[in-house]
Amino acid sequence: MSSRPDRFHVVVRGKPEGPFSLDELRAMNLGPTDFVKPVGQPEFKELRELAELGSLLNIPYQTTQPQYFASLDMRLLATAIDYFIAICVYAVLAAIYLAGSTNARDSVPALLIGLAIVPILKFTLSVVMEGSTKQASIGKMLIGIKVTDEVGKPVGYGRALGRNSAKLVGIATLGIGFLTGFFDRRQQCLHDKIAGTLVIKDRLI
Repeated sequence: MSSRPDRFHVVVRGKPEGPFSLDELRAMNLGPTDFVKPVGQPEFKELRELAELGSLLNIPYQTTQPQYFASLDMRLLATAIDYFIAICVYAVLAAIYLAGSTNARDSVPALLIGLAIVPILKFTLSVVMEGSTKQASIGKMLIGIKVTDEVGKPVGYGRALGRNSAKLVGIATLGIGFLTGFFDRRQQCLHDKIAGTLVIKDRLI
């Protein structure tokens, strides 16, 4: 049995409509830049980007550059969520440590020192998630943004590691490296420029 989608949503006059069958799509005389989404897929794409469906509708396949970039406030919120998750993980580890301790008061210095693990956890989670097929940390997924290379492709673990390591440059410049994104058309911060990455959002956000 074929797994090819047989129902599709289409953006008509700025609003998603459907689902429509393939025959209904043919009758709509769609163009290359019309937005279509197979049922079950997370986002709309231009028809020219959907190679298989485009071939069925006589629309030549064309690659397109990323056009919709995550604003810095979206990225900041995603970062806050990621840190919150890292703190929750640390809290669980701290609770386990305290449960095995005979003197809770004597454990306080160790717990305070252990707070250093929070940014390490956040860093590790970001590298693993951004380098995966999800292309986004948990915070970014919840906001609806993801990390790509400069042509919109997944970055892989190596570039995800380089991107997150390059954030140290932003910290070393007292945040100026992050603020450069305000003045960039594609919202690239300094660490994105170093790693050759973009943070993009779904078209209809």
